[in-house]
Order: sequence, then structure tokens, then C-alpha cells
Amino acid sequence: MKILSIWIGLICAAALSGPASAGETYYDAGTKALPLQQAAGTARATAMGSAAVAVPQGSASLLWNPAGLSRLDCMEAGIHHYSGLGGIIQETLLFGMPLGKAEGCKENCKGKGSLGGIAASLGYVTYGEFDARNDLGGDAGTYRAGDLSTSLGWGLDLLPGLSGGIALKGNQSRFDGKAYNAYTTDIGFMYTLIRDLDLGLSYSNVNLGGKIGGSKLASGLRLGAAWTLDKDLLLTAASEIQNKAVNRLQLGTEYLIGNTGKEDARVLALRAGYQANFPDPKLSGLTGLTLGLGYMLNHAWTLDYAMVPTGELGTSHRFSLTYKFNCPAKKSV
Repeated sequence: MKILSIWIGLICAAALSGPASAGETYYDAGTKALPLQQAAGTARATAMGSAAVAVPQGSASLLWNPAGLSRLDCMEAGIHHYSGLGGIIQETLLFGMPLGKAEGCKENCKGKGSLGGIAASLGYVTYGEFDARNDLGGDAGTYRAGDLSTSLGWGLDLLPGLSGGIALKGNQSRFDGKAYNAYTTDIGFMYTLIRDLDLGLSYSNVNLGGKIGGSKLASGLRLGAAWTLDKDLLLTAASEIQNKAVNRLQLGTEYLIGNTGKEDARVLALRAGYQANFPDPKLSGLTGLTLGLGYMLNHAWTLDYAMVPTGELGTSHRFSLTYKFNCPAKKSV
């Protein structure tokens, strides 16, 4: 009950700070700072159309819905790489672990921590080198631009079937020798409606202070569902809603090939998704479709890949490598 009271206090504080910042913020598309940092994610989620707000993703839940951290059952480390449009490169490091003593359970127990799970991330984006100009328009050499972000999140079971999560985030943008800082928080919930059907809701980037180049970070609501039809097939749907900015309807699927019931089995994952963006950016060529693969070498190592065609702008790629360790031993009672 004490832990539940702490969570209610944290959520109320975040909710109260949201309206205060919303009245000052214009959410028109293209005016928000750090757009790529806010799109940070894993290759698995990206391949499924980013419809991941209701999908528990281990330590990567920190990037989509911190409530998913409540289901962490192992220590986990991962590196997530993005390359694509305009030569932009993004790297994200993640670490997560369950908190508290593993819950007692029967055979095939996941061994979740009694106090949920925590995760931390460190991300960097480089936008490359740009030509600089002086006040008279003359050549002033070159400069580089990049963004740095850090976050720390905690997810915990609040009630049977209901978990909550919160993440505190620091963001810095550097260009032309100047640095700008902003601080935000994410809050999220995940609820098991019926067996194998999860619902998720999160609100990202509630402003805690600071701006990047005069703009606050893009914030918005994500809600969705994830349905595990059987142990091999997952269907997901989500929506991302931002006031006076880009809204998205997202669909995704994942199909596993291999003996998923065996701990050391090698499993291949086939993934696809679709994002319907509003308003339509009117890009020519293939847009909206996402595709990807995953390969689980064993219970410890997983490699994932995603590609996102963006019409005439080209195609972006994501790679993720995840390592799980110090997992609780399975036991029968």
C-alpha cells in the first residue's frame, strides 16, 4: 500500500506539470526539438510499425512505456543502432534489471522482481558536419551537430493485472559550439485485460524545464493493444496522438519460427508493420511499411534488424543486439 501511494504521488506530480506546459507549447509539426531522439527505439519495435506501447520489451520498455519494466525477469544489456536519412547516425545503450527478490513460482516462472524493474539508457545522435556562415554570409568553416540523452525508469505492479511506470529524462542538443538542455518525464500504464491481451497507455515528455533552441520537446499520448494469439504469433495496434502535430495509427505483427518452448532453441522472428500518418506527408514512393527480422541465438543473445522505407527520402535501418544474464533458475514446487 505504501508503494502504491508513492506511485500515485509521482503520477499526480507529472500530470499537474503537463497542463502548465501545454498552455505555452505549440505542437505544430516540425517545431519540436530533438525529433530523432524521440523516435529512439529498438529494431524489434520499429519493424512492427512502432506499435509497441502495449508490448513488454524488457529493458527497451523504457523507450516506449516504462510500465513494461515491471515484467523484467533478467538482467539485460543492449545496444541499438540507427543509420539512414541524411547520413544521420544514432546509438542507444540500455541496461535493465529486476528489483527485489524473485517471486515464488511454479515451473517456467519468469521470476519477476517483487519491486518491479529499473532501466537506464544513454543515447547519442550525430547529424554530421555543416557549413558555417558569418553575419555577412561569408564562409566561416564547418561545425558539427548532435544530441545526447539519458533516462532512468522504474516499472512496478500496482494492482493485479495493472502495472505503472515512470521515466526521468535529460536531453542536450549541441550545435555550433552551443549546448541546450531540457528535462522531461514519461509516465505509462499496462493492463492485462484478459489472458494474452495487454493494453498500454503512456504520455511522453511531460516538460520539467528547459528548451532546445527555443522549442520544447515533442510530447504526446500513446495507446494500444498487444494480443498473443499463441506462443508464436503476436498482433499489435497503437496510436500516437500529439496536439496540432503528427498523429499516427500503427499496426504490427511478429511470427516466431523454431522451438520456442526450448530454452536454448534458435528462433527466427519475422516482423512487419504499417504506419498511417496524419497529415499525409505526400512523399512519393513506398512509405508507411516497416519490415524486419530477429534471430535468437540462445536464451542469452538476440539480434534484430528493421528497415523503414521513406519514399523519395530513402530507407533507414535499425540494428539491435541484446544480451540477457543472471536470469532466475526455473524451478518446480
